Amino acid sequence: MDSVKGLFKPKPTPQQQLRDWQRRLRQECRNVDRQIRDVQREEKNVQKAIKDCAKRNDMASAKSLAKELVRSRRAVTRLYENKAQLNSVSMHLGELVGMND
Repeated sequence: MDSVKGLFKPKPTPQQQLRDWQRRLRQECRNVDRQIRDVQREEKNVQKAIKDCAKRNDMASAKSLAKELVRSRRAVTRLYENKAQLNSVSMHLGELVGMND
């Protein structure tokens, strides 16, 4: 039944397609921002835990937590790169549709 409805539905214009794609890309950017905030919040907790371990003179735990902290910072860097790529794709889409008008 859905395939029959698709036959009579008009095709979206390039501007409408662009708006839909850019809306999805902005939504993904917001999701990436949310992930970055979550990771950074965890980083603060890990930093506190490292300080507590150092006060207790538990260097093995502090070292493993420090490694986790480095991994999380690398993850944040990758998330920022992904966000930049999403923004780049959005701008290229807008440019392509603008050139075709």
